[in-house]
Amino acid sequence: MATTTSSTTAPAPNFISALGAGSGMDVKSLATSLVAAERAPQENLINKKIDGVKAEITGYGGMMFVLSELKKKVANLNDSTDFAGLTVKNTQPSAFDITTNASALPGQHDVTINQIARAQRSLTASGYADNNTSVISGTDFTLSLTVGSATPVSITVPSNSTLDGVKDAINSANVGLTAQVVDSGVAGAVDRYKIMVTGQPGASNSFTMTSSISGLGFDTNPTTTLQKSNDAQVVVDGITYNRSSNTVTDIVPGLTMNLLGSTVGASSIQLTRDTSAMKANIQSLITAFNDVNTFIKTATDPKSSDPDFGKTLVGNSTVKSIQSSLKQMLFGTASGTSNTHIRGLRDLGVKMQNDGSLTLDEKTYTTNSTAYYDEAATMLSGTSGLTNEFGATRKGVATDLTSWLTTTMSASGALLQNSQSNEKKVTGYQAKLATLDTRMQTLLARYNKQFSAMEALVGKSKSMQTSLTSTFDGMMNSYKK
Repeated sequence: MATTTSSTTAPAPNFISALGAGSGMDVKSLATSLVAAERAPQENLINKKIDGVKAEITGYGGMMFVLSELKKKVANLNDSTDFAGLTVKNTQPSAFDITTNASALPGQHDVTINQIARAQRSLTASGYADNNTSVISGTDFTLSLTVGSATPVSITVPSNSTLDGVKDAINSANVGLTAQVVDSGVAGAVDRYKIMVTGQPGASNSFTMTSSISGLGFDTNPTTTLQKSNDAQVVVDGITYNRSSNTVTDIVPGLTMNLLGSTVGASSIQLTRDTSAMKANIQSLITAFNDVNTFIKTATDPKSSDPDFGKTLVGNSTVKSIQSSLKQMLFGTASGTSNTHIRGLRDLGVKMQNDGSLTLDEKTYTTNSTAYYDEAATMLSGTSGLTNEFGATRKGVATDLTSWLTTTMSASGALLQNSQSNEKKVTGYQAKLATLDTRMQTLLARYNKQFSAMEALVGKSKSMQTSLTSTFDGMMNSYKK
């Protein structure tokens, strides 16, 4: 509690007894007690207001947190690529494998791989018994490379280079070739070590290489071709395609085929819609909404015993408005859809229970998400690039909700605006406490002055009483004589 304890509190003296005694009265204690009695109700009222406003600030902070967690879960549904999925069945995984992206569609495709793309692989005609022998001494030499119909490229090999030096020169030229020194393993063979050069896959990437010196095997009859380059040949659904790469992305939309070898007999791929990712994301949304619902119940319950957020937002109109809007958006119709069957989360089995929490009817979800997947995706994420009859972008429930949550939690939103307003109120109340303290100190000084004057007057009266009593006693004694 943000209470301020008065420094002027003291036990009240017995004022009547003190006056009757005529002396010994504690006027300072009396003044302090009177000021404390006047201060207490005003100070308690201000502190109660401070406590209430600070509780609201705490409640607004908690509300911002649960809404931000909800926004994270909604974000997993406002782009269909976040939950689109297909189950892939491939009858010949040894010949090719498949990956899909969000644009892939369910269906079946017959696939025949007649040949995969291969790269030319050539070996020098001559070799060396020792890998450390220099190919040529005292001068550089040049390798001339021609790939397909391209202009020949010259590669300079430094003088005194060994086979490793020749290999490094070819690799460093960055001309699309890969060179390596190969060892036949035949001990004592005069051509044990040779250079093998590999190009890029595809018929158009065949190459020739000649040398400016003889003896290396890059000259007149330059190399022995171990493997010729060729394109991949794939037949999909009866149509033949030739591709220079074994990674094929442009035959079936959304499908990447990685070719590994020729198929044997008939083969096919089957793509079946998988709605498990969408379901998981909707379940996460439901959990996050239920957390918001639980928080609001706790914060607005005047009997809540929660030590952190209980009773912090009792009767708060802003929170009630947010809760109402949130329910309307979750159970509303997507603003950008013209769907027939799936127009809102309710059509996927999202239901509200009596306590305000959400649940998912799994039977409804399974049936409708499978039968009307495209409508479900559009209902959630909208239709990219399309507009409605008013020219506005067609949005889905999740995209609309994301936009609304962003605005609600922004600097101009009611939560932060109210929280900042309350911070100013606290500052104002604290200023009132300071003003009250100043006023009470002034009042204490006035009481002390007045009671001191009263004490002096009472003292004089007591002295006169004593003098008169003494005089009268003397007169009476004289009369008796």
